[in-house]
Amino acid sequence: MQRFCWKKYLTHKSFRLKKGIVVCCCLLLACLVNGQRRNNTWYFGKRVGLDFNTTPPGVLSNSQVLPFEGSSAVSDNDGKLLFYTDGLKIYNRKHEVMPNGMGLSGDLSSTNNAVIIPSPADNTIYYVFTIGGALQEDQVFAYSIVDMSLDGGYGNITQKNVLIETGTFEKMAAVSHCNSKYTWLVTRKWNSDEYHAFLLSASGLSFTPVISHTGLVISGFENNAIGTLKSTTDGSKLVAAHAFDNDVIELMDFDKSTGIISNPVVFSPNATPHANNFIGVYGAEFSPSNKYLYVSANNSITEPSVLYQFDISVANSASILASKQVIAKTSPWYAGALQLGPDKKIYMTMYKDTALSVISNPEGAGAACNFEFNKIRFPGREPLEFGLPTFVQSTLDDNFGPHDFTRSGDCASLNVQFNLGRNTGLDSVRWDFGDLQQSTVLSPSHLYSAPGFYNVRLIVFKKDCSGVNNDTITRNVWIAASSNLLRGDTSTCDNISLRVGINAVAGASYLWSDGSVTDSMTISAIGRYWVRLERSGCVLSDTFNVFEKVHPVVLHKADTSICMGKLVVLDGGNNINPAATTYQWSTGETTRYITATTVGKYKVKLTLDGCSSYDSVAVNWGDCELFIPNAFTPNNDGWNDAFGVASGLTVQSFSLQVYNKYGQLIFVTRNITGKWDGTYKGKPVPNGAYVYQLSYTTLRGIRDFIQGTVMVIR
Repeated sequence: MQRFCWKKYLTHKSFRLKKGIVVCCCLLLACLVNGQRRNNTWYFGKRVGLDFNTTPPGVLSNSQVLPFEGSSAVSDNDGKLLFYTDGLKIYNRKHEVMPNGMGLSGDLSSTNNAVIIPSPADNTIYYVFTIGGALQEDQVFAYSIVDMSLDGGYGNITQKNVLIETGTFEKMAAVSHCNSKYTWLVTRKWNSDEYHAFLLSASGLSFTPVISHTGLVISGFENNAIGTLKSTTDGSKLVAAHAFDNDVIELMDFDKSTGIISNPVVFSPNATPHANNFIGVYGAEFSPSNKYLYVSANNSITEPSVLYQFDISVANSASILASKQVIAKTSPWYAGALQLGPDKKIYMTMYKDTALSVISNPEGAGAACNFEFNKIRFPGREPLEFGLPTFVQSTLDDNFGPHDFTRSGDCASLNVQFNLGRNTGLDSVRWDFGDLQQSTVLSPSHLYSAPGFYNVRLIVFKKDCSGVNNDTITRNVWIAASSNLLRGDTSTCDNISLRVGINAVAGASYLWSDGSVTDSMTISAIGRYWVRLERSGCVLSDTFNVFEKVHPVVLHKADTSICMGKLVVLDGGNNINPAATTYQWSTGETTRYITATTVGKYKVKLTLDGCSSYDSVAVNWGDCELFIPNAFTPNNDGWNDAFGVASGLTVQSFSLQVYNKYGQLIFVTRNITGKWDGTYKGKPVPNGAYVYQLSYTTLRGIRDFIQGTVMVIR
C-alpha cells in the first residue's frame, strides 16, 4: 500500500522524478575544441537558467521550458544559444517552438530525458536523443534531427521520433568515442542487467548496440529505474544511480573504442536502509580529475537530503565506502541533480528550493570541497525542480575532443590567423588554404589576394585508439569584402519609412536591432540601428543613425489688416537659417512675398530638402476711413446697383438707416457689409434724393455718426 502511494505521488505531474542532458555545439563551426562554450547556456526547472558566458554565471529568466527533471540546450562556439528542449518540445533561440518541434517522445519527468549531439558528418545537423520515463505509457528511446540551416538559421526539425529501441527508460548518457569525433549513446535496459551502447558516426546511428552485462538486474516497480547515468569527462568510467528498492550506486569502466562496459562496482552510500518508499540515491557527478564521486540521496522525512563524497581512485566497494564523507545535510529540501559546469564547479538543485547550491572546489577532500548552500538565487522565480541539464561530459575536458580550427581577426581582413583548437595528441599538420597555398605551421597566418569564400582544409597527423593516423577537417572560410555592411548615417522628415538592407551573403544569418532576421529591415522612427551578420564562424556588425532632417524655420506671424487702397504684403519666409527653398501659397503663388488684396486666411507651405513647414495668417479689415457714395443706379446692370459702405472696416457695432422725403424709414441694416437695393416693400422707389444716417464703433472704441443724402438714378 505504501508503495502504491509513492507511485501515485511520483506520477503526479507536479512531483515525478526525472532529469535531462545538455550537449552544446556550434552552428557553423561544429565541434570546435573550446567545447566549454557549447555548454554555456543552461535551462532547467521552472523557466530558469544560467549563462556561463559571464563569471560568475548570470541568472536567466527567458526560458520557456517547465521540466520536472530533464532538459537540454546547445550553444555555438561563442557560447550563443542555438536551441533547447524539455524532451517534448524544441525551442529556437527566439524562445519559440521550432517548426515541427512539438510532440517529441521524451518525458518531462525522465532522469536523463534528452541529449543534443552534433552530426559528425554535417556541421548544421544536430541529433536530439530522447528517452521515456518510469510509468510512462510509451517508453521509447528515439532521436529527432534538427537542421540549423533552415528557417533563416533558427532551425527546423526534418525527422522526428525515429525509434531506436523500446523497453528502456530514465537512463541515457552520451560518451565521446576515443577518436573524439563519434559519440556513444548508452542506455540501461529495464528488467535486466544489460547496458546498450549505440554508436553515432559519420554514417549515422548504428541501430545494433554493443551489449554489456553487469550482473545487477533492475526490475520490479518501474520507479526503481529512476536515477542518473553519467560518464567522467575523459569517458573512462560510468556511474549509475539506482533509486528506491535498490538504493545503490553502480560504478563501471567504459571502453571508448569498443563501447564495452566492464568491472562493475556496486555499493550503497546509505549505511542503513532508507525509509520505505523514499527515493534514496538520485544524482551523481565526478570531479574534473575523476578522483572523487559525489552522490545525492533522499532517505527519510527527518533526513531528506544528503550529499556524499567518495574517493574512487581505488575501485573496490570496501575502499570506496571507507572514504565516504558527508558533505551536507539539508532540510526540508529534496536533493536533485548534480552537474559539472564549464567553470569546473559542481552545481546541485533541490526540489522546491529557489536557489542552486555549489561545490566550488570539487577536487578538495571532505569540507575542503567548499560546498556552498543556496549559492545562486533566482529572485522572484518559482521553486526549482529535481533536474539540471546534462552534457556529453567530454566537452568539459580541455584536453579532449576532436581536432579542429578557428579563424580570428577582422572578418574583412585579407590576412587571416588560423588557430588549432588544441595542440595535444598530434604529430604534425598540413594546411591547404583553398587558394593553392599550403603550410605546415601549427597556427599559421595567411594572406589572401581577394575577398571571397575559401575551402580551408586542415590535415592532422596523429595516432589514436581507432588506429587512424590522420584527421581531415574542412571549413568554408569567408573573407568579407567590407566590414561596412550598411549605408552611412541618413536623415529623413517626419513621416519615416525606410527599407534598409545589405548585400545578401549566401548561407549567412542576420540579426537586426528590431529582431528581424532577413537581409533588410524597415525603419519607422528616428534612432540608432545595428545589424549582426554571421557566416562560417565570421561575425560582422555595423551601426547607423537615422536623424530628423532640419525643417525650414517658420516665424509664425500675427494676423493683420487691410484698408481700401492700403493693401498689405505677406512674407512667407524669415531671415533665420535654414530658410525655405520653395514656397506654395493657398492663392497659387510661389514667391516668398505676396500682396493681400482682400480679407481672408492665407496659407503657405515652406519646403527645404524635401521637408516642409506650414504657416497661415488671417487678414481682416482694419480701422479704415469710411467711403459712402452719394448716388447709385439700381438697374441690375452689375455696376453700382446698391448703396452702403464701399470700403472695409472692422467694427464692434454698426447701424445704417435710409429715409424718404416724408421721413419714413425705408431700409435698415446692422451689418457693415449690408446694402440697400433701392426698393421699399419689394417695389422700386422713385428717383430722387434720400436721407441716410450711419453710426458705428471701431475696434479701438472710437464712435462716429454720419448723415447725408444719396441720389437714386435709374
